[in-house]
Amino acid sequence: MFSLKDILLLLFSGLVVIFDVREQRIPNWLNFLAIGAGLLLNGWNGLPAFVDSLYGCALGIGVFVLPFIFGWLGAGDVKLMGAFGAILGSTFIPRVAFYSVLAGGLLALFALAGKKFKVKGFTSVWLDLKLLLMTRGTIVPEGVGQRSRRGAHAVPYGVAIVLGALIAMYYDPDGHWAGF
Repeated sequence: MFSLKDILLLLFSGLVVIFDVREQRIPNWLNFLAIGAGLLLNGWNGLPAFVDSLYGCALGIGVFVLPFIFGWLGAGDVKLMGAFGAILGSTFIPRVAFYSVLAGGLLALFALAGKKFKVKGFTSVWLDLKLLLMTRGTIVPEGVGQRSRRGAHAVPYGVAIVLGALIAMYYDPDGHWAGF
């Protein structure tokens, strides 16, 4: 039988995938609704669960702030991690991030294999990192938003985050595969 948390997680995940694939963005209202629902749902289980949900939201946002600052992720992806932190709690965030990175890599490989995206777009991440390190942060690379406005393609990373959250919740809830 599905719990309220399962229903919230699956419904939210499905909507995120639809929006991210169709519109290449995750609406703020969806992320904020999920954060509120996660906080309420966990708050219903008592103050410790509510505090863990708050901490999970903050930790989820904190994990992806640096890639967002570098322009590698969109703001919706950062808020999405916060929403999953609010729903799942702080202990799941390291696993969600770990599996999201793996799923993002697989999506990128599938995109390359399908020749829908150019290799140049993926090598630009390495060049961006080199530019940032060599200039000691004085020159910040162009962000995902600016590149997509110029017609560059990006992997819908919200889908990877959803896959990471579902794997962490349903296939590795104790962290045996990930090791944490």
